[in-house]
Amino acid sequence: MNNKQYRSVLFIIADDWSRIASCYGNDVIKTPNIDALAQRGVVFDYGFCTSPSCAVSRACILTGQHSHTHGQYGHCHGIHGFRTHEFMQSTPKILKSHGFATACIGKKHVEPASVYPFDYEPRVDARSPIDMADKVKTFLDQNQGVPFYLHVGSTYPHRAGKGFGNPRKHAGIEPVPYQPAEIIVPNFLPDVPAVREDLADYYESVSRYDQVVGGVLNALEASGRADETLIFVTTDHAMPFPGAKASSFDSGHHCPLIVYNPDQGEQGIHNQALMNWVDFCPTILEWCGVEHPDGSDALPGRSLLSILEDDSPHPGDGSWEETYFSHCFHEVTNYYPYRALRGRRYKYVRNLAYQLDTPLPSDLFRSISWTAVRDDNIEMLGQRPRERFLHQDREALFDIQNDPSESKNLINDAKLADTVAEMRRKVMDFRNRTKDPWLEQSFQEGEAGAEP
Repeated sequence: MNNKQYRSVLFIIADDWSRIASCYGNDVIKTPNIDALAQRGVVFDYGFCTSPSCAVSRACILTGQHSHTHGQYGHCHGIHGFRTHEFMQSTPKILKSHGFATACIGKKHVEPASVYPFDYEPRVDARSPIDMADKVKTFLDQNQGVPFYLHVGSTYPHRAGKGFGNPRKHAGIEPVPYQPAEIIVPNFLPDVPAVREDLADYYESVSRYDQVVGGVLNALEASGRADETLIFVTTDHAMPFPGAKASSFDSGHHCPLIVYNPDQGEQGIHNQALMNWVDFCPTILEWCGVEHPDGSDALPGRSLLSILEDDSPHPGDGSWEETYFSHCFHEVTNYYPYRALRGRRYKYVRNLAYQLDTPLPSDLFRSISWTAVRDDNIEMLGQRPRERFLHQDREALFDIQNDPSESKNLINDAKLADTVAEMRRKVMDFRNRTKDPWLEQSFQEGEAGAEP
């Protein structure tokens, strides 16, 4: 059967994966399935999650809206209880209304079902490549001749306790152990034995995610529908370590993204656009030939399709040179809202609750790495002082080019006053444009430009 008349989508999402893969220059990690797709598709070197928190980010991905707009400000499960606004549209809801079959296999972590109405949500071991692939096969077999949106959420490489649960058995998993001595310690973590052991465990979990990706891609290929399917392989946000997950630093926002378009001519290229997870929804809708029901101006992001094969230093018309972040909560106890503008060189951050200590998600606070930092009173988190991580400034400007660890705040540098003023203005315009509820706080503080 020739499915070229259809336009379907496979969206594979990890849980807490940083840009640790061979296609991102890491020579230690083993990710053969991800790298094979990268050789056929497009690797985005400047992909950024909108908010570095699991449920929030997934709502951003599926609605195409920022965290302060869609209403799911934090986790949706248990005591946390945040929910996407009922009036929000989502990719599965829109495509379902146009006759697409929809499925969420594995981790969903968004609510309510009225906003995210998937047809098929089976019970599955989201850490087993065999079980995940079997459920993918079942869905595709049941929907032959129907375009589809298939959302596949693995729970790798999220922590499973203090570590990553690698001793547990999952069907189809081949262990890929790493030695602590060979691990690459990132610039925001201390190079101590406990951290290396924690990272080695994390690396194995990433390799296990790669096996899930391989199982799912093989199931799609076996169905005969790969030639109609736009494929994404990405994550909700970056690694579950202090100073990454649930933080404003690039180490939490800068994420992996591989896109495969079966119609593309150029393969194995690296795209330099500064893109954001709110760009997924408009990209998918354009690919599927479906308009957003609230109109062309309903979404803050834009489609990637026109620049997908553009590997120039400044893709497109030069307008992919900056992108915005918005974060409110992680867990209900992790309140630390901020808004940020990430440019090619400089990054501006406005911390809206800077008076508070930076709260750590529960899995990070109990982690092997942070336990070592606390017990041994480690003062330097790699190149970042621990004190500056725990107590952040109201505003920050970082020179990403010369200070990739974001360790030196240049907000009061007189030579950069014009840069600060312009980025500050753009962030306020972004907040007004996206109807940020936190504008009321800024208005009460007398902040220039706040229009609640």
